[in-house]
Amino acid sequence: MKLKLLIIIFLLASVVGVQYLFDKSKSLKLKPSPYVMSAEVIRATDLGLDNAVADLAWLSAIQYFGDWQLDKYEKLDDFIVLANDLDPRFSHPYAFATLSLPQVDMIDQAIVIAKRGIEEADTDWEIAYYLGMIYYIEKNDVASALKYFDLAANTKGAPDKIQRLAANFNTKPDAREQSKEIWTAVFETTNDESIKERAEAYVLHYEILNFLEGATEKYKDKFGTYPSPIEKLVEGKILKAIPTDPFGFEYEIDAEGRARVR
Repeated sequence: MKLKLLIIIFLLASVVGVQYLFDKSKSLKLKPSPYVMSAEVIRATDLGLDNAVADLAWLSAIQYFGDWQLDKYEKLDDFIVLANDLDPRFSHPYAFATLSLPQVDMIDQAIVIAKRGIEEADTDWEIAYYLGMIYYIEKNDVASALKYFDLAANTKGAPDKIQRLAANFNTKPDAREQSKEIWTAVFETTNDESIKERAEAYVLHYEILNFLEGATEKYKDKFGTYPSPIEKLVEGKILKAIPTDPFGFEYEIDAEGRARVR
C-alpha cells in the first residue's frame, strides 16, 4: 500500500515536472518531439495503476496540444491512444481527440479513435456528436453525419440542444449557418474550457464571414460592383477595418460576393 502511495506521489510530481518543462520551453523556437511509451511497457512498471497513468497521458495530451509544436502535433494521437489503451472506458480522451485531431490534419485517425470510443468508453454523447461533425464538415458525408448526430441525441445525458440540432440537421439550405449552429452547440454544452475556447473561435469565424458579406452588399449598392480586393470595404468607408480572424486567416470576396478564406 505504501509503495502504491509513493508511486502515485511520483506520478503527480511528474505532472508538475512536465508542466514546468512545457512552460519553460514556450520561449524556445525548436521543441523536440516527445517520446510516448507504449501501454505494454507502462503496465510492466506501474503496479496496476493503469488508470492513474491514463490520467497522466491525458493531461500530457492537453498540454502538448495547448502549445505550438515543431512536429505539427504528430504525437497527439499517440498520447490519446496511450490513455485509452491503459483505460479503454475513459471517455474524455476519445471526445477530445475526435474534436482536436481534424484541426491538425489527422481526420482519419480521429474517426478511428471516435469509433473505438463509441464501442468501449463509458457513455458519452460528445464522442458521437464530434464524429458527426467530422463527417459533415471534413468529409461532406451528410448521411454519416446524420447517423452520429442521431446517436448522440439518443445517448443518455445528451442536452436538449443536441437533441434539437439532430432533429433539425440538414434542413437549412445554408451549410455555413448549419456549421455555425453545430459549433454553437459545442460551445453551449461542453464543460471542457479548451474545447469551449475552440468552439467559440469557430462561431466567431462564421460570424465574421456573414458580417463581411453584409458589408459587401452595402458596397455593391453604393458602387455597383463587389469589393475586390476586400480592402475596398475600408477604402469605400463601408468598414473602418477588416475584422481579424480568430485563426489568423485572411479573407477575400469572390465573384459572387461571398466571403471566404484567402
